[in-house]
Amino acid sequence: MAEEEIELEEEVIEEEGLREKLKKMRDDLKACRKDKEEYLAGWQRAKADFINARKEEERSRETFVKFAQASVLLEFLKIADSLEMAMKHGGSDGIKQIYSQVKDILKQHRVIEIESEGKKFNPAEHEAIDKVEINDPEKENIIIENLQKGWRLHDKVLRPAKVKVGIYKKN
Repeated sequence: MAEEEIELEEEVIEEEGLREKLKKMRDDLKACRKDKEEYLAGWQRAKADFINARKEEERSRETFVKFAQASVLLEFLKIADSLEMAMKHGGSDGIKQIYSQVKDILKQHRVIEIESEGKKFNPAEHEAIDKVEINDPEKENIIIENLQKGWRLHDKVLRPAKVKVGIYKKN
């Protein structure tokens, strides 16, 4: 029986060694799974950050392209102003035709005129050059005269309108 007892003891020792190995392997597996989850989460965050950065870059590029022409268009507005002034002083049909072409070009580039006369003064769109005393309290802070046209490129003011604003004066 001594031999059987020795064999049983050896089996118990082997079983205990296997249990320890199995426990160690399970611990290693847990650690690997934890690492995998951390790496996956980090990768997903990095991917989301990259996608967001790309979208932001596209928006910036679109905005840049949209307003890159602004300085050239501002210079072009000087020509439009000169042509408009020439028309007011009895310009020829040729000047009227050129002015029409200039307005068409501005329209193609989404440059639109800011409506001013008769509208309420808005400092974001208008520049008050002068004040005019009026007797009607209804016309307080209303634009009386447009001295120079204002223009908008897309939704941004390219050049504010220069205007005269009505100021109510009690008698």
